[in-house]
Amino acid sequence: MTQHHLRFAPQILARLGEELVPHADLGIMELVRNAYDADATHCQLRTSEAEQPGGTLVISDDGDGMTAEQLANGFLLIGKSGKSSNTHTRKFRRKVGEKGLGRIAALRLGTQATIRTRSVDNPDFEHTLTIDWDSIDGSEAVEDVPLTVATQRCEGQTGTTVEITGLRQGITKQDADRLARSVLMLTGPFSFADGSEFRVTCDSSEFEYLSKVITGDLLQWAEFRLVAELNEQGKASATLYNWRGEVIKAAGHDDVGRRRQGRGNRGAPLCFSAPPAIFEMWMFNLNPGASKEVRLTQQPTPDIKTWLRQVGGAHLYHRQLRVQPYGDMGNDWLLINLRRAASPEVRPSTNNSVGRIQVEDSENLLQPKTDRSGFVDNPAFLELQEFAKRALDWSADQRLELREQRRIGAAPKARDRVKEAEKQFQNLLEAISPKDSGAPTLDGSADSAVLESFTAGASEVFDSQRQEIEALREDLLLYRTLATVGTSTAVFAHEAMKPAARIINEVKTVSRRVKQHVSEDEYKERFHSSVENSIDSAKTLETFARLPLTLLTKNKRQITNVDFDRECPAIVRLFSRYLDERGIRVEYDLDAEGAIVRSTIADIESILSNLIVNAAHAFTRTDAIRPERTVRVRTRLVAEGGTTRLCLCVDDSGPGIKEISLSAIWLPGKTTRDNGTGLGLTIVRDIVADLGGTQEAREHGELGGARIMVWLPAQAAGVQGA
Repeated sequence: MTQHHLRFAPQILARLGEELVPHADLGIMELVRNAYDADATHCQLRTSEAEQPGGTLVISDDGDGMTAEQLANGFLLIGKSGKSSNTHTRKFRRKVGEKGLGRIAALRLGTQATIRTRSVDNPDFEHTLTIDWDSIDGSEAVEDVPLTVATQRCEGQTGTTVEITGLRQGITKQDADRLARSVLMLTGPFSFADGSEFRVTCDSSEFEYLSKVITGDLLQWAEFRLVAELNEQGKASATLYNWRGEVIKAAGHDDVGRRRQGRGNRGAPLCFSAPPAIFEMWMFNLNPGASKEVRLTQQPTPDIKTWLRQVGGAHLYHRQLRVQPYGDMGNDWLLINLRRAASPEVRPSTNNSVGRIQVEDSENLLQPKTDRSGFVDNPAFLELQEFAKRALDWSADQRLELREQRRIGAAPKARDRVKEAEKQFQNLLEAISPKDSGAPTLDGSADSAVLESFTAGASEVFDSQRQEIEALREDLLLYRTLATVGTSTAVFAHEAMKPAARIINEVKTVSRRVKQHVSEDEYKERFHSSVENSIDSAKTLETFARLPLTLLTKNKRQITNVDFDRECPAIVRLFSRYLDERGIRVEYDLDAEGAIVRSTIADIESILSNLIVNAAHAFTRTDAIRPERTVRVRTRLVAEGGTTRLCLCVDDSGPGIKEISLSAIWLPGKTTRDNGTGLGLTIVRDIVADLGGTQEAREHGELGGARIMVWLPAQAAGVQGA
């Protein structure tokens, strides 16, 4: 019986190499990874006349090299991973080389490939292997063309050189840029932070330019740094640092692992089914003019922007080396730009941040794709992504809370400082103003001191006012946006009232005409319900159209004495149809009769309407299981320590405050509702602060759902000065 073996046509190598590996740089980087596995400290790429076909590409390293046997039965054995028998190198590096398809793609870039290698096990001999691809491509089967390993004695350092000649295609500038960036980002801009013992260089002009950009030591200028860890048990933790390296906030798995946005289960998972990892993100302030920090005036902002254009985004480092395409230009694999667009509050983007996920993956849970362009989207990889996304969400929460604390405290402090500075300035003016025409003029050393004090006082006034303006600028941007929404809504509402009224009239006309042609019983059976529903819907539309016009009435923005108990039912009635359609009943327990709050009707409407709408939204949640839908509005007049305050309490029978902290609900953009703005309670908080009051949220109140309480300075009716 004659024995036969499987044979392979040369075209199979083209498919395995050139067609499965989309870019030549991915294949070249596989040869660089081989150098890393060989314990090299330096790998160099050189080109010669490579802009046009026929040029040369050389990849050399100072690693351990290969013996003749390793060259023949390892390097030339396609598809076998060197990690299967020995997972670590002599220097205890975790091996990163894979199946060899990328290596084939690189070797076939030219018509001939020559491999020269000297092994640490036999350093006096050099082994050479030449692959003539024209001969192989012209043969019937790959194995018909013998390959010979030549050995000769020589001196020199150990390592391997791969020379690819007769390049089939020239390396275009775009290819050179991509290759240079791939080489530089293999260890990345983080080598300064780590002291990496493996470096790759390239002799191209593109490499020289990008090298100056990418390897710049600019991490020191980060405003915030996030460090999140995923341990062996799948538990997450995170710490947020400021630019000084001081801890702003640290949290464990229950907080970091919690899903932040959208409906559904937001609780932290029992554990992440991903290999242990460390996620770091450096976030920069690229608008230094908006800050008063001295360090930002020295920040090389243009250099940082240029640098971030090349390195920005989150990169994945698997066993110390970067994995393409994660973090490549246009590859936002953590969706940080999308999340910033949906909720721009203090979130990082690929334009203002750079980060990395480092993972060793000792159990090989992450499976490389055949074409070497990243990992297969298996559960381990998707869980790794989810861990990083949730860590970024947690970081955004902490930065938002920090910013809001500064914003809330800055305005009143600035106002107090302005008042004090103006008082001192006025006293100084009175001190130097002439009492009569015979008063002496300012001259001499004493008068110079007065003038100096005058100048200092004036500077203090102007500086205080500037700080007050800066403190109010963020509020201005927020409320300017809301004002635009309000005025646009008013325009559309005004136009919507006309067709709503027209719909009602047309439906009534159709109803009268139908009654003329059908019996009363038939009308009730077939048409009455549809007609009444149409009229009710049109009336609802008319009511909703009238609501913003009512809220935007000019005279409501004038400061006056507001009788709170009298205004409460009137404000709630504005939402009566909205509440009735949803089966929501409003109860009143108003016991602050005659209590006067010095404010505007618009402010009081904003407070109460946002609290009512917030309570109504609670009934739409999937965990709102109580059949009754009740909102209770309660007022009390409270006298404490010589001061009188009005207490407004809004309870609902919904599911209560869940999956968001009691402090976070007041922050802009924080919501437990899909498509919610997260601005309602922020507006309440800001108005209450302007009125000199306070607010509090509780997870559950008397009705089982959430409770929101507001205290405002007030006076009883008839009190002088109310």
